[in-house]
Amino acid sequence: MKKIYIVLTAVLLAGMALQAQQPQEQRAPQGRLPVYMQPDKEQRKAFKQRGKQIRRLVKQYRKAKSSEEKAAIKEQLAQLVSQATDAGNAWALARVAAEKENLIRWEQKLQEQQAHLDEIKARRVEELLSGEAEQRFKLARKRWKKELQDFKKSMK
Repeated sequence: MKKIYIVLTAVLLAGMALQAQQPQEQRAPQGRLPVYMQPDKEQRKAFKQRGKQIRRLVKQYRKAKSSEEKAAIKEQLAQLVSQATDAGNAWALARVAAEKENLIRWEQKLQEQQAHLDEIKARRVEELLSGEAEQRFKLARKRWKKELQDFKKSMK
């Protein structure tokens, strides 16, 4: 039991050390989704609008004097909360479906690579020796940074 505890502690510390070595911009902020999973502009706008309406109705409910007024406001509030919950669930289901499709494509790509593994390894060695791999890496990194910046701009 003591050995298991030591191993688990070592694994935890190693994981924390690896995360600390990552640049801050690569780490996902606590409690936030990665950029590609965040809702689009329209979804965020609708979410904010519903939030404002809900807060307004709660204030009205607290200020209301008659029970009939409170009942009407409570019904409106229930409808808004229902819409917000339905929209959130629909968004989450769409994300799950998209991730499932992504996993299927990824699995198919890996199966194709497994079929030609020897060729891939030989080609990789040649690319490393010729310097082509390093050149492609630099180009891909530039392209990725530009795509990320463009995507962040489109999310604002």
